[in-house]
Amino acid sequence: MSDQDDPRSEGSGGRLPSDGDRRRYFAESMGAGQSGNRHRRRRAPGDPTTTGSIPIVRVGDSLPDPTIEYRTPEPPAGEPSSYFQVQYRPTEVEGLSFTEPRTSPHSTEPPTIVNPPARHAQEQQTQVPQTQVPQTEVPQTQVPQAQPVQQPEPTGLFDILDVTQDDVTPGETTGSHARYDAPPAEYAATDYAPTDYSSAEYAPADHAPAEYASADPRAAGTVGQDVAAAGYAPAGGADEDADLVDRPMPARKRNRKVVVAVLAILLVVILVLAGIALKALGVFDSSTDYDSSTGHGSALVEIQSDATVRDIGDTLTDAGVVGSRKAFVNATGNDTVAAGFYKLPKGISAEAAVQKMQGSDNRVGFMVVPEGLQLDTKKGVDGKTTPGIFQRIADATTVKTDDQTYGVTVDQLMEAAATASATELGIPSWALEAFNRLGNDHRRIEGLIASGAWEDLDPRMSAVEILRTLITNSDKRFTAWGLQSDNNTGLTPYQNLVTASIVEREANKDEDFPKVARVILNRLKAGQRLEMDSTINYTAAVTDVDVRGDVYKDENAWNTYQHEGLPITPIGAVGERALHATLNPASGDWLYFVTVDKQGTTLFSKTFDQHKKNRQVACKNKLLTTGCE
Repeated sequence: MSDQDDPRSEGSGGRLPSDGDRRRYFAESMGAGQSGNRHRRRRAPGDPTTTGSIPIVRVGDSLPDPTIEYRTPEPPAGEPSSYFQVQYRPTEVEGLSFTEPRTSPHSTEPPTIVNPPARHAQEQQTQVPQTQVPQTEVPQTQVPQAQPVQQPEPTGLFDILDVTQDDVTPGETTGSHARYDAPPAEYAATDYAPTDYSSAEYAPADHAPAEYASADPRAAGTVGQDVAAAGYAPAGGADEDADLVDRPMPARKRNRKVVVAVLAILLVVILVLAGIALKALGVFDSSTDYDSSTGHGSALVEIQSDATVRDIGDTLTDAGVVGSRKAFVNATGNDTVAAGFYKLPKGISAEAAVQKMQGSDNRVGFMVVPEGLQLDTKKGVDGKTTPGIFQRIADATTVKTDDQTYGVTVDQLMEAAATASATELGIPSWALEAFNRLGNDHRRIEGLIASGAWEDLDPRMSAVEILRTLITNSDKRFTAWGLQSDNNTGLTPYQNLVTASIVEREANKDEDFPKVARVILNRLKAGQRLEMDSTINYTAAVTDVDVRGDVYKDENAWNTYQHEGLPITPIGAVGERALHATLNPASGDWLYFVTVDKQGTTLFSKTFDQHKKNRQVACKNKLLTTGCE
């Protein structure tokens, strides 16, 4: 080190600072605003007061001569050294060339810094006055020799944590000597121990500018590493080693545990889902089956319209009809089961149950309404009785099981039709006027129940509920058949329904339905009475094709021989065919028609004279007797 580099060479008269000055210089804390003026005493080459391998990083023009080698005093002869040996390898970081140490148990040589950045030299010029002080050696006897602190081998710490140096990421603490925020404890009271490592000149690698920081916290060449390599304990001492044990496990080990936990959860989920799937497939189902084909007692079971074969098996098993769902599923094969209600004996084999559910013999709540059928039961001239809609409902819903008797009677249905409100019965808006006009006459709902099959009448319902179900579902059928669609009849939806009911009773062959509808529309348009025999038979005690006697004179609201226009209500159940013919009548100018034989042959005419001739044909065929010549 030259005289020019020693700050004591100028303004001090060549005087070395006293012990008190040195003690004040290193022990006292800086005052405010003095952060740029505090400096540590520069040690000359071979200075015996050097107690450890503490690399010095200088900036400015006062940098040491790079040709001078700095070393620490040799340990006493014959005594084992507790110092680490520092070996060097050249390293360059952004223009700064220095030698980076590798720890060894014997070497104490500090790194040599070459070519520092220019900007640090400029900063030092503004902070340190350039003084000339003659260089003076400090006797070695004035500096007490610090006792080295025994520390565990650094590699042992990595062995304890079960990590490698590759596992350590920049910024992590890997040991009790990795970072130093305070000087070694044994130097805290000496004149030569620095009291603050935060100075820019002498700060460890943690506090050095970013361009001098090593990417690896354990990389050799940092100030903190040199102190650790020299064997000095940090200020925290044993407390830092205790904290080290409590630190989180390495990320690689945590990730491995997380992966294992996730895989375990996935395995549990897969097993649960597999069990649910196997159960849904019936793998664990019982296959118990009865061997009787007659069984005992009876049960009422309901099959939903969207039920699967497995659902039906569950329903029958719960009711005691079959032994198990699996047995029923196996017995079903290619057979199908219709939705609705069934009366079945209990304790029968699955095969017998499948057979009993085919057809309508064991069906409950199933009925068919023929086209033109009216609400009341009617007797014919041939002595046969035609059950009306009310009777068919009663027959379809009445059933007795081991539990109770279900169903409704004709009287209950007639009372409900006559007394229940339009809301309770589900009367559509387009039929309200005629419904209200008839008061408490049960025939006010005539024609509002459509023809066709009704498969799911619930025998557990009341009479009002059953009628409401039939009327609301019939409204859906009528709408699907086009009752409320645009048409050229000039009639309201209810009037079209009434007209269709007459067509239903008067026509016999499909090709005649549009023609009969045209005759009715032509008479209505001409203001001519309809004079249809079917309207007289609606109220007659005995229906007859050859109408005669007092029925002509009956003043009821359905007798079109006595009243102009359409009857007050439909005269029977309407089907799709008759309704479609009414909404789409044939083209023609006919005003009359008559059926002339039992095969249903019908003759149409424009004039009454032709009509009388056509009637004589019916008389010859013995179909008519009234008005015959």
